[in-house]
Amino acid sequence: MNSIDGNLEFKITLETNDSINYLDMAIIRNTKGIEINIYRKPTSSNITIHHNFNHPQDHKDVAYRYYIHRMAELPNTNQAKTQEKKHIQSIAKHNVFPMQHIENMIKKQ
Repeated sequence: MNSIDGNLEFKITLETNDSINYLDMAIIRNTKGIEINIYRKPTSSNITIHHNFNHPQDHKDVAYRYYIHRMAELPNTNQAKTQEKKHIQSIAKHNVFPMQHIENMIKKQ
């Protein structure tokens, strides 16, 4: 594959601790089968547009709509969804978003 185009380089990623990260997913192999969780790079800053900044509300909400949609679609266990919800709330708190606003967005999903 790597000989097709010099600008492309394909690398094999090996599984570590029964887990492999692919895009924004952590695929985990366990005795029950496969679990899918959300993967964040260690360099993830968890910064969004601050709630008090002078931007249209839609611009401020877009990151949370993405996070909430990803939470609803990717993790395949209730525990992983609960963990992701707590992480979204933590990001919102860090960026001074009202928790009720985030809860309303989650309910709409």
